[in-house]
Amino acid sequence: MALVRCREASNRDAARCSGLGVLAFLRIESGMRLATALIAALLLLAAPAHAKIGGNGVIFAAASLKEPLDRAVERLVTQRRCIAPGGTIRVSYASSGILARQIEFGAPADLFISADPRWLDYLERRGRVLALPAARRALFSNRLVAIAHGSGGNVERLAPDSATARLLGRSRLAIGDPGHVPAGRYAMAALKSLGLWRQARRNIVLAANVRIASAYVARREAALAIVYESDAIAEPLVRIVARIPETAHPPIRYDAAIVRGGDAACARRWLEALHSPAFRKFFTDAGYGIPKSR
Repeated sequence: MALVRCREASNRDAARCSGLGVLAFLRIESGMRLATALIAALLLLAAPAHAKIGGNGVIFAAASLKEPLDRAVERLVTQRRCIAPGGTIRVSYASSGILARQIEFGAPADLFISADPRWLDYLERRGRVLALPAARRALFSNRLVAIAHGSGGNVERLAPDSATARLLGRSRLAIGDPGHVPAGRYAMAALKSLGLWRQARRNIVLAANVRIASAYVARREAALAIVYESDAIAEPLVRIVARIPETAHPPIRYDAAIVRGGDAACARRWLEALHSPAFRKFFTDAGYGIPKSR
């Protein structure tokens, strides 16, 4: 299966253009990832167990949440919601799977917002998030779309006979790495459900998170990408060319949970704020939906 994993910086061209071949590159990258994970684990073991760093709160969040969550956190800090004098809330953005692994190894955080509830289930089984009803909430939902470079144009429903589907076997398609990026898992599920995976997989580029997949299209490094609708709204250089049927993939839901070892009292107050109508507006304005129930 000719999948290419691309790195954001210096290894990007090597992933696609080197003479090593895809399988050789994947073996090298796998070794690099293992070494990086081992180094990160050693560093995290030496870190303090409590999430407070210099009086600051810490939130780990899916990369796709960046713009609305930045605005929400700014409001939390302005309102001094459980913020020490001179302190703030730091937000670490990455794919949900990468963040979950960091928390598993002891990374200090107060609250974790994942784009896939399965990663919270993963941490709950390992005792790294609080297993209490009030300590976990479903916050937002989202939709999958296919994007291309540019603006305007018609938007179709992705189907085996659609114009977008005919491009899949001939053009490079960027998706998040399904191994740790929820948007990539949803995209792969949708392509398989629609009978398009076999023709699409020959030209798939795997990105480290969904925002990077969108950036590949913005920079014309991929003709298409499957991302969240909120990502398409956030990137001015791309346009939506097709909507993915919601029945073709698992429901997309952002759940948040309080991390064990962090400041549970403050995390609970932030979680309640994000669940309130005033803060939800930051996200609905950015293209997110509100789930009916957990």
